[in-house]
Amino acid sequence: MIRLFFSFLCILLGFVSVANAAAPQLKSQSWILVDRLTHTTLANKNADVRTNPGNTVLLMVLYTAEKAINEKIISRTSSITVNNDALSIPPLNAARFYLEPNQSVTVSDLEKAIAVMGANDAAVALAEGIYQTIDRFVEKMNENAKKLGMKNTHYTSLIGTNNKNQYSTARDTLILANALLNDCPELSDIWTIKSLNNGVLNHNNSNSFLWRTESIRGLHRSHFQMKSWDSVIYYSRDYVEADTRFSRELLAVTLGAESDRQNTDDTMKLVNWGADNYKTLLLYPALETIDRLPVELTDDGKVRVGVKENVYVTLPRDAILQKGMKGFSATVSRLDPLVAPIKEGERIGEITVYFNKKIVAKSELVALHDVQKSNFWRRQYQRLKALVGLQ
Repeated sequence: MIRLFFSFLCILLGFVSVANAAAPQLKSQSWILVDRLTHTTLANKNADVRTNPGNTVLLMVLYTAEKAINEKIISRTSSITVNNDALSIPPLNAARFYLEPNQSVTVSDLEKAIAVMGANDAAVALAEGIYQTIDRFVEKMNENAKKLGMKNTHYTSLIGTNNKNQYSTARDTLILANALLNDCPELSDIWTIKSLNNGVLNHNNSNSFLWRTESIRGLHRSHFQMKSWDSVIYYSRDYVEADTRFSRELLAVTLGAESDRQNTDDTMKLVNWGADNYKTLLLYPALETIDRLPVELTDDGKVRVGVKENVYVTLPRDAILQKGMKGFSATVSRLDPLVAPIKEGERIGEITVYFNKKIVAKSELVALHDVQKSNFWRRQYQRLKALVGLQ
């Protein structure tokens, strides 16, 4: 049977003109801010311009190590023996955990040193412990960057370097940070560790934003040769709407500030601007009935439909406050005709949500229950009821 798409308006509300909130003025060379829940880019500048990634390269070191653990190349509890490379390769002014030659350190502890304080010696030790050579580890870093879709990124080293062939962008750095949050849940508790002790010295987390607000949950802050300051910040705050708890999550990347103070001001200004000027709404909770659609060849007559996962949208706060729900409309495109039997979870169509006549969200509609096919005489009875207006 050829299945045709039939569209109809399921909600009819008013339209409103919406202007995005004016982006903040920052002094950093490049930056980007994204709402993680809806994958909405709120603001950016020079986000695709290639730049020296500095010590943000350590984020890819962590991601590559986590991939190796998942592929069972090494385990989190494996011990790695530190050799002289870990002490001699990083520049003298680079952040260090102060490992010692022939010291035995677990993969987990090396990851903590990298995530908490950006320890270059720990990065070298970890790389050699997993893939034996730094060159092989860097190859894997580039492979992972390609798989993640980091189109403007290339690595020549696993620590910060002035090599012009090592570059990335604010957008690619955000892609990497998002992958770390999504694909590496084992690191989630590490990002917020306030301090780390190597047995002799106590090292504070290099991400000083952790002391500013509990809503900032990591990821990375560093400088490169005291000339360029970078931040990759994960902001998360819990909300409850329609009895459903969810987090407002922002990812901010600011690269190339000329000073510690400039980076601090730019990063906080960007995050606060996003939190203050945009709002994330829960439009449709998962597995709740959105509509009841007619179904042929069944006693039930209709099927309840909804979405598999919560549907969110991120929009300028002022526009939402001005018009409220009157600014939204939605259409349903369904597979028509719908004929029993239908299985729970089967795709029924798609719902598209508009704000100011622009698409702001799409999601598949699925059946929320099984619909059984009725017998011939039962179908005739249902049709008779429909004819006389009893159904």
